[in-house]
This record gives sequence, structure tokens and C-alpha cells, in this order.
Amino acid sequence: MSLITATRVQKRTWIVAAVVGASAMLATAGIATVGGTDDTRLTGTVLAHASDAALAELGPGTVTDAHRRTAPGPPYAVETRLANGVEVTVELDASFAVVWVSAPGWIGDAAADLPPRALDKAEHASVERTSAEQVALADVGGGTVTRFNRSNALDHAFEVEVTLANGTKKIVQLTQRNEVVRPTGATG
Repeated sequence: MSLITATRVQKRTWIVAAVVGASAMLATAGIATVGGTDDTRLTGTVLAHASDAALAELGPGTVTDAHRRTAPGPPYAVETRLANGVEVTVELDASFAVVWVSAPGWIGDAAADLPPRALDKAEHASVERTSAEQVALADVGGGTVTRFNRSNALDHAFEVEVTLANGTKKIVQLTQRNEVVRPTGATG
């Protein structure tokens, strides 16, 4: 093997070692790159801390995604699905304190110290969905939301399917302002 070939092999070995080392450091730090964005998915103890903080604020539920943001604002975002099927986003600061929750009407202590901010399109859609699902669940007296759809109908904006404990499925139609639409002559 010539000196030039040996140098190329050593260079490749160092590059591969550097890539493997960087990947190991990211995994150890509890962060994994999310494809196609600058955000990174949380893993390990960082995921555990973020999940614990979010669920301590919301109550029983399941964390469906958690990531570290590179954009300005709270560094952590935890996506959750509550026991009643409602999806809620919880934003956490660097010490895992809750600073914002996408649930309508949430006014936690941490929110009092933050300047008001406008919701982005995804957050607005999440609040709309959460509100519609909560109204539908209240209308039928409980259950689990099994489907949510936006509607193009003239008389309603949302359709929420709720499955009751006995397995019965009910469809609740709501206006943009989350008023339940009732067929003519129908009662609650």
C-alpha cells in the first residue's frame, strides 16, 4: 500500500470515528435529530424530565412527542394525549418549568411572568381542536374522542366522534365557535 492510499484510509477512519463520536454524544445528552427540521427529539433522561413536568401539569396522559426547539422561545415542547383523547402541547423552560399549555383557559403561575404572544398556525389549530373535543365530550357526557374532522358543511365547522364506555359512537357537530349543532326539532 502506498503512502497516499494509507493517508486516505486513515483520513476516512478519523471521519467515521468523528461521526460515530458525535452521534454518541447526542444520544448521551438525550437529544436525537428530527428529520427535516432544526428541532431535536428528546430521549433518555431529558425526555423523562420533560415528560414528568408536562404530565405533572396536565394529569394522566401519554407523551406522543417531545423535542428541543432551536427557535426563540421556550426550549422544550412536549406533545401529549390526555386520557380523554384531547391533544395538548406543553412548553417548558430550560429547568423544565411549565411556561405555556395549549389547553383553552390555562393560566398557570408561570404564564403570569411571560409577555403575551400570538399563537402560530399549528398552535391555533391545536387549541381549536382541543376546544371542540372538550365541548363534544361535555355534550355527550364523557367517553373518548376517536375522530376529529374539519367540515366544509355550511352549518358546522367540526365533527367530533366520541366513543362512549358502552362502545356506542356519537358524532357531535360544532360551529366555528364550538356551539353544538342540533338537527331541527332535536333535543340534547
